[in-house]
Amino acid sequence: MKNKRGLSVVELLVVMLFLAIVIAMSLRIGDSVAANSRITGLINNFVADFNSAKLLASTENRYVAITFAADGRSYTLQKQADVTNFNTWTTIKTVVPVGGGIFFDAGSVSDFAVNSMGEVRLLKSDGTPDLTTALGTISQALHIRKRPGGTTEPVLYRRTIQIFPYGGLKVEKN
Repeated sequence: MKNKRGLSVVELLVVMLFLAIVIAMSLRIGDSVAANSRITGLINNFVADFNSAKLLASTENRYVAITFAADGRSYTLQKQADVTNFNTWTTIKTVVPVGGGIFFDAGSVSDFAVNSMGEVRLLKSDGTPDLTTALGTISQALHIRKRPGGTTEPVLYRRTIQIFPYGGLKVEKN
């Protein structure tokens, strides 16, 4: 049976099926691009916070620390309240990158501090920078899960940030 333009019902169904396949593929690609740009934005924000910590440490001549929450959902920037001791820290800001979802594996990140010369030092369990151990590269593993709130959901995007002893950063896609 032909319609007014000369196409049969079967031809119309084939065209509609083809369009449905193209639309489904473009939606899937769009989701992937959106998720990838989201993780890139989160990493860029962390890098900006790290650079802010270096700048603040330099301008105020004190240590600035980045500490990670045990649940993997946030990190905090703190500065030394008193330059003569490490017992008290003032919170600058706490960042919750994924809106309460898990942003990093708690076992794969280390708390660290930056001094006024841009040197990065690991923080010991008592909150003091480790001044005796030679500087080394710190690797922080950041990720986005399929459902950010669930700890059992598969990880979709992984990034490793290497923090070098004298303040340089390198972001690697895993």
